[in-house]
Parts: sequence; C-alpha cells; structure tokens
Amino acid sequence: MVILVVLAKLIKICFIPCIKLITWLTLAFLIPSHACQKTPDSDIPVLVFPPKYDSALPEQDYVFQLIQLVLKESSDKFGPCEARLLDHKLPLKRIIANLQNNHLIDVASLTVSHKRDKKLLPISIPISKGLMGYRLLMIHNDDVETFSRVTKLADLGKHLAGQGVGWADVKILESNHLPVLTTGSIKNLIDMLSHQRFDYFPRGSLQITTEIKAYQDKPVMVEPNIVLRYPSMTALYVNKHNLALAQRLEYGLKKAFEQGSFDKFFNSHPSSVQALLNLNLANRIVLKMCNPILPDWVPIEKNEYWLEPWSEKVLAQACN
Repeated sequence: MVILVVLAKLIKICFIPCIKLITWLTLAFLIPSHACQKTPDSDIPVLVFPPKYDSALPEQDYVFQLIQLVLKESSDKFGPCEARLLDHKLPLKRIIANLQNNHLIDVASLTVSHKRDKKLLPISIPISKGLMGYRLLMIHNDDVETFSRVTKLADLGKHLAGQGVGWADVKILESNHLPVLTTGSIKNLIDMLSHQRFDYFPRGSLQITTEIKAYQDKPVMVEPNIVLRYPSMTALYVNKHNLALAQRLEYGLKKAFEQGSFDKFFNSHPSSVQALLNLNLANRIVLKMCNPILPDWVPIEKNEYWLEPWSEKVLAQACN
C-alpha cells in the first residue's frame, strides 16, 4: 500500500510538469514564429505596425521610422524586411488584443508594465531614452494662473487628471495620490479638457507637440512651468510566441546603440528634438513620482539607454 502511494506521488510530480512542457512546446510550434512575413504583393518580407490613432502623417512618426532603422541594422543577420503601416487605425485595446492574437499587426510600441508582460513579449531596450517618464501637462487656456500656484505633488492632487482607459499612467498617477478621470480616446480627452471636464492631461513630450498641432482649434495649451518625472520605459512588444521577431528587433536595437545610429536618429528626428525643447528642464518645476508598475527587468543600470542616468538612489528618491 505504501509503495502504491509513493508511486502515485512520483507520477504526479513527474507527469504534471511534463504535460505542461508538452503543452507549451505544442503551442510554440502551432503559433508561427517569424521575424518578417512574405506577402503576395511583395518580394521582400514585411513587418506590419499600427499607425498612431490620431496621427496625421503616421509614416513620419518617431516609432515607425525607428523600426525602419532597426530593420536596416538587423538586415546583416536576418535579411531584408520592409516596415509597413496597417491600412487602418486601431485604439490601444485593439492593438494589444490583435497583437496577442497574432492578428493584423506584428509589433507595437507600449509603455512597459507587468500586466502587458503577461500578454505580450517586450524587447528589453528602451526606444525613446525614457522620455515617456517626463510628462508635460496639457491644460485649458484659462487655467494658466491656476497651475502657476502648483509647486508640489500635494498641490497637483487638488486637480483632476484625464487619461485613456487602460493606460499604464492611470495606476502611476493614482499611486501618487493624483485623482484620475478615464475615457476612450485622445480625441475624447481633448474635447473634455476643452470643456473643462477635468483639469490637466499629462502627456509625453514626444506626443504633446503633435497633439497640440492636431487640435489647434481647441482652447488647450502646454502648461509652461511643470514637468512630472518618473522612471518609465517605452518598448517594442511582439506576440508572446514570436521569438524570431523579438530576437531580430533586440539585435537591431543593440546594434543601433553600439554603432551610434540610434543617438543620431534620436538627436535629429523632429519629434524627439522638439520634445527636448519642450521639456526645458532647467526652467521647470520637476515633480518626482514613483512608478509601481515598472518591471524588474527594465535595464535602469545602462546609462546609454536613458536621457538621464537612473541609479538605485535616484529611484528611491523618486518614490519618497
């Protein structure tokens, strides 16, 4: 009897992990892994990227042009590949769902979080030097004087922020005791800000210039004195099982950093150049915030990946 019980336990110990391993391997083979895919209308394999939802000229956007650079840098090892824009725009939730289901698109740029890491596979190299962790405030034109009295986070906590549903920033803001109202799209948010349904709209300095231009008929502006700062990373994400594409993108990004083509791109692209001018850090009040959703794998120790070096001491201070 004792022998039978022991045998049963051994079977349970050995059998269940083996079944899990077999299931994982089966899924890995059933779900295609590809660096780029051939299409009937092109001799060169392609990679499909979703255009920004509110972009007037998506082919000129920072991330799409960076992907083109990464594909070029990785062609020595992986061969030619052409980046293409999806022929229609998708809201954030559908971008994530389609990428998770290996449908329509191959790669997307997202702010990293534990939640997204469970659904998708991130490339572990920042693509904008942490600029998304510097948040400028879009405000109503009539509220300039109100925000001139904000000098600390507690002051900002008296005002209501607007954010998109499911955006990573919602949890970051709420964790720093800043109340948030959420809605569906950037257009809705700017319309609501125009009607003063909330007080400010924190945006990355890579985003805010193009959005202000796109909605120049609205009574909104960039607040001139404040910048929010927290450790943040924007990464390229691919389908969880698309290891081949993940390897290609990581190889291309690393090579771009090592050979200097990334810095050349970053320091010359109109969006990032304008973003740095907008930040004007020397003349702004910097309100430091913690980031509870930053995954442990983010390479904060590699200074070359960031606009400013992140150290453990700095991170600790930012969360106090």
